[in-house]
Amino acid sequence: MTTNNLYRLSAYALVAAFVFSLVGGLAHPVVDGHSHSVESFLAPASPWAQISIYVGAIFLSLGLPGCYLWFRERLGVLGFVGFLLYFVANAVSAQSHLVVEAFVGPTIAEDPTTRHLIPDNGSIFDAGPFMALQAVGALTLIGSLIVIGIALIRAPGLPTWLGWFLTLGAALLLIPFPEAPVLSGIQVEVPRGVAIFVLAVIMLRELAARSAARAPQRLVGSAA
Repeated sequence: MTTNNLYRLSAYALVAAFVFSLVGGLAHPVVDGHSHSVESFLAPASPWAQISIYVGAIFLSLGLPGCYLWFRERLGVLGFVGFLLYFVANAVSAQSHLVVEAFVGPTIAEDPTTRHLIPDNGSIFDAGPFMALQAVGALTLIGSLIVIGIALIRAPGLPTWLGWFLTLGAALLLIPFPEAPVLSGIQVEVPRGVAIFVLAVIMLRELAARSAARAPQRLVGSAA
């Protein structure tokens, strides 16, 4: 396995993360303004929408290290801090949240004797440590995206609009908009999803350009 192939796999993983997360986010059930209620867990798209987002989170973990390494010189210290926080938030908070949401919540909601355990405050499971983990994780996630966005704005050779798009999109997550089908998925998944997708496309294009530039050198070496 060559280094270039590892970079390509990282880029493909980010593309897959974007697709699975976006599909799951758009399909995520929201019933009567609640996405984590008994009714939403019993909706037809549950738990498949949540599982799709979870698969996206796994692909994100696989792709982020290679993405940072490819752009590390352009992103600088801010990029390192942002990617590190994003990886930690995804691994510790997002995935734990999605495991409970996809595999625990629907099971509890199906049983009339246990569905009372699902609170009405949108926390999925009313346990102090779990709620604290989600609160800290959410703030870490939003902060990491803002830091990455600023790093992208300052990075040479990368589209400035992408940095602004990610920064403003992440900042909007701090505003408690009413939950609504599709729209909530767009708010959560589109800013970060578009950012990693565009970075993945840039990686693949630059890898292709690198391979094309090396091809004549290999031909010259063979002729000699």
